[in-house]
Amino acid sequence: MSDVEYYPEEGMEGEESPSSGLPERKPKFDKWMAISWGISLASAGLILALATVIVLFVKHEEEEAPGFELAVDMQLDEEEIEKKVKQKKLEKSSSSASSRSPIVAMTDLSDIDVSDMNFTVGLDKGVADVGVTGTVGNMGLGLDIGAMNMASFFGMKAKGNRFAFLIDYSASMKADQLKVMKRELIKTLATFNSNVQVSLIFFSGPSFIAGTDPKKAATNWDSPGRDAHNFRPKKGWKPPVPKWLACTKSTKSRLQKHIMETPVSFGTDWRNPFNMAYTMNPRPQVIFFMTDGSTRNPHETVEKVKKNRTIQVNSIAFGIPNEQAEAPMKEMAKATKGTFKSYSKQQITKMAAK
Repeated sequence: MSDVEYYPEEGMEGEESPSSGLPERKPKFDKWMAISWGISLASAGLILALATVIVLFVKHEEEEAPGFELAVDMQLDEEEIEKKVKQKKLEKSSSSASSRSPIVAMTDLSDIDVSDMNFTVGLDKGVADVGVTGTVGNMGLGLDIGAMNMASFFGMKAKGNRFAFLIDYSASMKADQLKVMKRELIKTLATFNSNVQVSLIFFSGPSFIAGTDPKKAATNWDSPGRDAHNFRPKKGWKPPVPKWLACTKSTKSRLQKHIMETPVSFGTDWRNPFNMAYTMNPRPQVIFFMTDGSTRNPHETVEKVKKNRTIQVNSIAFGIPNEQAEAPMKEMAKATKGTFKSYSKQQITKMAAK
């Protein structure tokens, strides 16, 4: 028999096939088509998988690039930091080999009219706080002005840049005492430059800032029974807080006028000038306290001074009649590492004659 299979032509449906009695066989054409499609699908899947792998690989490579650049930048930064550290070490070594010179700031205000301005300079541990207040506004400045200035009053020396002078203007101060005291105070102020600040607090029974009329000041104080040693501020009134004044030429001239023209007044109470000095801001570094009279309540002042022992007190007993009256002044100076000096009336008379 021949291997050629017979397929009936169209239009011969009614004729019976000679092999109709045998089982029907699948055409070979369908089998090969399925195999072809399977191979095609497998190839497409393989290509897709390869494309995915390639894309992921390329993307991974692209993401790795910034990390490499960052690592390079970090390496450069570390090299730069190392260079700076070496430079700092060299500078430190160079500076330690040479001595350190303090910076001295000089402020010459001698040609400026400061009558309407208030200068406040604070100096602690070599650092000054300078404040200027007045009609021109406010200004703050920090300066390293190096070593502190030296003050000499009645031969007593003290270092600082803020000096408060508590000076007795009581009626018991006689002509020779006033003459010598005024000369010494003016001479001391003349040695100061504008880096030094002072405050002059005068007292008798009441206490008042230099330049204040003592009679007007007395109206704000009470003294029960006209007790010369017991003056207190009237109820509802507080003594003014003294201001710091830079020692410019115009300021020293004005203070000299107050020193020369202030009259004496009634009473002697040590408490009030110290109370005023301790309210100042910044506080004094050094207090010069001069009086010719004892007071009935010196222990109150001594205790206050001891509570403020960081502020040096230098005491001048100027014609006090006996050592017992001088004892509290010695105690104040000793407690604050200050100096005490005593002048008899005979010594004062000789000083005035010169």
